[in-house]
Amino acid sequence: MADDLSSRAVRSSTTERAIGLGYAVLHVCVTVSVVHLRKAVAQVMWMTFLTATFAVLSASAQTSRQGLLSLEDARIFYEVIGSGIPIVVIHGGPGLDHNYLRPALDMFATQNTLVYYDQRGTGRSEATLDSDAISIDTFVDDIDDLRQSLEYDRITLLAHSFGALIGLAYARKYPLNLDGLVLMNPVEPGKRFSGATATRQSAARSDQDAKELEDLMALEGFQARDPATLSQVYRVSFRSMFRDRGLVDELELDISVRTAQNGQEVARLLGEDLDTIDWWDQLPEIEVPTLIIHGRYDIPPIAMSQALADALPLGSLSVLESGHFPYVEDQAGLASTLASFLAGLQR
Repeated sequence: MADDLSSRAVRSSTTERAIGLGYAVLHVCVTVSVVHLRKAVAQVMWMTFLTATFAVLSASAQTSRQGLLSLEDARIFYEVIGSGIPIVVIHGGPGLDHNYLRPALDMFATQNTLVYYDQRGTGRSEATLDSDAISIDTFVDDIDDLRQSLEYDRITLLAHSFGALIGLAYARKYPLNLDGLVLMNPVEPGKRFSGATATRQSAARSDQDAKELEDLMALEGFQARDPATLSQVYRVSFRSMFRDRGLVDELELDISVRTAQNGQEVARLLGEDLDTIDWWDQLPEIEVPTLIIHGRYDIPPIAMSQALADALPLGSLSVLESGHFPYVEDQAGLASTLASFLAGLQR
């Protein structure tokens, strides 16, 4: 808008100089018109500024409350923002915390209540690091304990990446507590497409990525699980998952001390469960409205997400112009798709 106003002012000034003395009356009329035009434009600019400012303030001033849910073998950190239907956000990993999803996903808190939480053992959540405490089953039960603690009769789950496995497991165990399920860039609940995924991963990762990762993993900070070093490892690893690789810097990847210290062990313990997962034949049992969001440039092939949508009785697929992180690369597409799905749940 600033460039348009500047060009208008230049054109007005040029016109006035070209009129000359012989058109003094016309010059006065044009000048008066330009003055009024400038006042009108200034008013429009001021109103636009106020509208944008109020929108930003509204988004940034969402009501927020934090808490720790104390369980027998864990303490789960959560944060609730916004108002509206409750959506519990399940982050990916395993071994990460929820911070990499923010602040971009906060935009949905203007119409909904978002419940972020850190999976046990990472972020601000604590847990015993053993196979009894760290499993898909305990991760699923944590969500329902959180639902009950927050006194929600029913919730919608928004699960990203690895979090999709937890979302699907929750839908199988607690279907009556769900309004809907959103699987954003899900990993495969099995091995059917593992070969195609590995091929696409290899093709997406450049020689530079491989060299940077090798150098980072040789550092003393990597062995000591230094948060800054591990944050950079994740940044380089995630670069190949973007349509526009430069946008990886938009991710909040300053991981916490606990995530740095515990993340690899949490991933190892969960790996014992993940290696045995093959849920394709069980997916038809999940009769929960489910939206699968797939980034066209993501590592898993579109065929996997389509097969997932087809296997779920109430499944649907939306393909966005992004990689693995649509809330960074295709915010408009994600907002439109999610709003449409959530509106359908309320009908």
